[in-house]
Amino acid sequence: MLRSLNLQQKLLYSCTSAGINLINTTVATWLLYFYAPPPNSGRPQYLSVSLVGVLLTIAQLWNAVIDPSIGYWSDVSRTQWGRRRPFMALGSLVTAVALLLLWTPPTAQSGLLNAIYFLLVTIAFYTGLSLVGVPYDGSLAEMATTPAEQVNLSMWKNVFGIIGVLCSAVIASVLYSRWGAIAMSVVMGAVWLASVGLSLLVLRDRILPVTQSLSFRQSIVITLQNRQFLILCVSTIVVQTAYAMLLSNLPYFVTLIVRQPEPTVGRFQGIVVVAMLIAAPMWNWLSQFYPNRRLLLVTMLGLATSSVLLAGVGVLPGVALQVQAAIALALIAPFLGGYFVLVYALMAAVVEYDEWLTQQRREAFHYSVFSLSAGIGVSLSSLVIAPIFSRYGYTVEQPLGVRVVFLAAAILVALGAVVFLGYRLGDTLSEMQ
Repeated sequence: MLRSLNLQQKLLYSCTSAGINLINTTVATWLLYFYAPPPNSGRPQYLSVSLVGVLLTIAQLWNAVIDPSIGYWSDVSRTQWGRRRPFMALGSLVTAVALLLLWTPPTAQSGLLNAIYFLLVTIAFYTGLSLVGVPYDGSLAEMATTPAEQVNLSMWKNVFGIIGVLCSAVIASVLYSRWGAIAMSVVMGAVWLASVGLSLLVLRDRILPVTQSLSFRQSIVITLQNRQFLILCVSTIVVQTAYAMLLSNLPYFVTLIVRQPEPTVGRFQGIVVVAMLIAAPMWNWLSQFYPNRRLLLVTMLGLATSSVLLAGVGVLPGVALQVQAAIALALIAPFLGGYFVLVYALMAAVVEYDEWLTQQRREAFHYSVFSLSAGIGVSLSSLVIAPIFSRYGYTVEQPLGVRVVFLAAAILVALGAVVFLGYRLGDTLSEMQ
């Protein structure tokens, strides 16, 4: 029986969550804007918004497809450094290099060369991120062995993830607007490498004895037969699509709807992050009295409602646009933070249930399929945003497309909640049985 984690171990372990969210948020917020800025903004147009959407979809689908292979490989690996450490160490280096290359297109004009370069570098970036993220997420069920500790550790991961988003919001927008995207990527890459290194110091990465393991094909077949897991994954695809749409839409929202300059994007992100931090302990406390599945449903319904409020910013007369935007973002934050705390705790419960059924430890494989669901959602978001912008506009004169994106995100989250109504697993093994 493993000992409970002390506070220092929880904090160091959660550092990678900060790094992942730091660079993920930076890329999700600024990459589309960097390659396809608003027309007449004075910035170079490296690629069209539609082409960026297609290429991002291909890269993110690649990332989603390789996740199960990485998860399976991580679960069955037996090295003197453990199952997870080699993947995380190599992946952190690949990600840091690719992060820098993302912002150095070969030409200043839109063309085939930029498109090929963009696709190859984004594939490298997301591959490195998966090499870190899949084994790291899979280690949660090994680090925390009781439902209460799993929710608590998931809360700390989420808190650090929010801190990563906050750092991205505060630092990335300033670096981007003052010194450019390359300076931004150098700073973010250095912080990323440090965050993964700190987590590796306390990672419980046991060298398990060699046993008869399920083949990759068997793992897929058994996982696809788990209806509860599939419900969670399908719901995640829908909600992650909406979440990625919200992130990508934020720079356009701030500059075109709120009519504020680019550096203020970070301030509005900061409002979301601070509100998420304040609300994070609330979900940990509520999980002591209510089933996690019910709380997750509440977060999805709240996220859908608050997304509608974002679409209506500027409609209310007599209230400054900045005030309306700040209130709407502050309302969306607690539900967004609660969703990520609870969904990872539910995944830990699924892993425990699977071990009871199969007598196999397949933490990383389950989290990888879960990550595949999230990756599909992110890739779909690029396909949804581009036609909305093209049809309804994303300029100062015609910003309706920005509002429609928020409405579309609200509808998607509501659909995710409907799918999740079929989830029935309890928080403990006895409840699951």
